Amino acid sequence: MDHTIPIVPQDDPSETIMAALAHGMTGHPEKAGPLFEPFITDGPASAMGLCAALAEMSAMTPRKTLPVGGAFGLLVLDATTGMPGDIGVLPPGIRFAAQFSTAWANGERDTAYALFNVLVRPGDEQAAEALADGVRALFDMAVVSLNEMTGRTS
Repeated sequence: MDHTIPIVPQDDPSETIMAALAHGMTGHPEKAGPLFEPFITDGPASAMGLCAALAEMSAMTPRKTLPVGGAFGLLVLDATTGMPGDIGVLPPGIRFAAQFSTAWANGERDTAYALFNVLVRPGDEQAAEALADGVRALFDMAVVSLNEMTGRTS
């Protein structure tokens, strides 16, 4: 049985995402980019699906410990002062990932879709860069969550 992690997109999109996450969990996050490329180039629906899958992976374990009737919040701290910060000062892609993952974890799909649409709507180079940054941040969050769930350290 071959246990090599694929480095090219697979026929099944879920296998491609899992391969990218496996690379992240084994300390090779740079190998995820080429796997995610088809999701981005196939258009907004595919890119949104990727964002949703990554947000779901990052929320899966924490959601199990959420009290009944509880919800996830978003707290931004200023790294210099340790005091509450303003999410508006974060780069667009990072801000998107934080807000998107929180909305997704809370089951607020309409909000998550709206955040995605606002991010990509301009359709310009800045929107593309922000989407790439957002996907990378969602990927990083999913890898951290999966590492915690499995007891791995990368």
